Order: sequence, then C-alpha cells, then structure tokens
Amino acid sequence: MARALHIGVLGAMPEEIGSDLSHLQELQSEQHGDLTIHHGSWGEDIRLSLAWSGWGKVSAARAATRLLCSAPDIDLLLFTGVAGAADPALKQWDVVLANAVVQHDMDASPLFPRFTLPALNRAQLEPDPSWFQWASTALAQADQAGEIDGFGTLSTGLVATGDRFIGNAAVLNALRGVLPGLRAVEMEGAAVAQVAEQEGIPWLVLRVISDGADVNAAQSFGNFIQRYDRRAWCLIQALLSRAEQAPQQ
Repeated sequence: MARALHIGVLGAMPEEIGSDLSHLQELQSEQHGDLTIHHGSWGEDIRLSLAWSGWGKVSAARAATRLLCSAPDIDLLLFTGVAGAADPALKQWDVVLANAVVQHDMDASPLFPRFTLPALNRAQLEPDPSWFQWASTALAQADQAGEIDGFGTLSTGLVATGDRFIGNAAVLNALRGVLPGLRAVEMEGAAVAQVAEQEGIPWLVLRVISDGADVNAAQSFGNFIQRYDRRAWCLIQALLSRAEQAPQQ
C-alpha cells in the first residue's frame, strides 16, 4: 500500500491559510520558539503539516526549515497567501500560481548579476514541472466545478519576493522594468522556494491578489485579509481533493 501524500503548507498569517484548523483530523502541534507547527490528516490518504511563518523572507525561510525538519518525509512544500498585483490586468481575488519566483531585493553585484542567488547561481527559481502541472490542472478543474466561487481569474506567472511592502507606483514600475512578465509582488514565496530547492523538496507558490501594490495598497490589504480568511481553505482543498492526480512519490 502506497504511503499517504504529505504536503507542507505555509502562509505568513493565519488568514492566508484559513485560521480554522477544524478541517484537519488527528491534529497535533509542536512548538519551536514562537513558531507552532500543526500536523494532521485530511481524509485517509493525505497528511498535512502547516504553520504560519510571519512576514518577510527571514521568517518564511526559518519556518520552511523548521517545517521540513519536523516532517522530513514531506513530498511538496506549498506557500500560499495574498500578494499585490504587479500586472495591471490583475484584479482583487484573481489567483496566480507562480511558474517562477525571484527575490527582487537580492543584489550581490558585481560578484553576481542582479537577482542571482549565489547559493544556487540562478536568479529565477521554477517549480518542478510535474507538480506545477498538477496544481494548475487541479485549480482549473475546481474552477469549472464551481468549487472556488468568489475567486477571480486563474493564471500563472512570475512572482517577486522582497522585504518590502510595496505601495508605491514608482517602485512597482521600476520592478516591472527590470523583471519582464512580473505578475505579483509579496514578501515570502521566493525565500521558501530557495530553502526547498536547497533541501531537494518540490515547492509551489500560490497567491491571491489583495491589492494593486499602489498608494491604496495598505487599506486594500487590511480590508481584504479579513474576508480572505473565510475563503482561503477553498484553494487548498481544491488541490487536496485531487491528490490522486499528483505526481507519484
């Protein structure tokens, strides 16, 4: 009998996963300083380990490392939550599955080209194609089945991470100028992806647009996140309910 699929789920805040843990069975928790890691099951064939990391790249990388150490048999590490729109075509509630991530504040030049991560000698990290295809297909199927009503358009694209909440049009325009195809900006995803890459674990970054990364971003974000808490789990469940289509372990 094949072992249960084990997925690690991280979000910066409880609202970005859905703070209600009643959807998990056999729930257990462990404490690492101020970080709580929850372990449980969803159905008979899926195990989940999840945590809320806190904002920013250091907190996200720390949480990812702790999560992988506490559950070394994790098959996939998923970071999910909200993001600011870098593409003007994106609207609030639109969903972006990252086909690549970049740390927009990484700059070790002239020793390395801008954005390049010295540890990996790459600027942009891309998820495993089979896991990315699984998630993309699962979300599309859930959308067609009406399981994620209330969310907007599903799309894929480049997501940029940095230790800055972007609410300035000039800053955003500068990033768009140097990162062609940029779709969304946030503060954790690419850091988690780097940890996963270095640990040899497949990863995905799934984001929902909360604001336009403009002068109104802070107010839009604050209003949005409370409503998002009630819907966040729908996206995760859309993936979990199609686990039989996931890549074989």
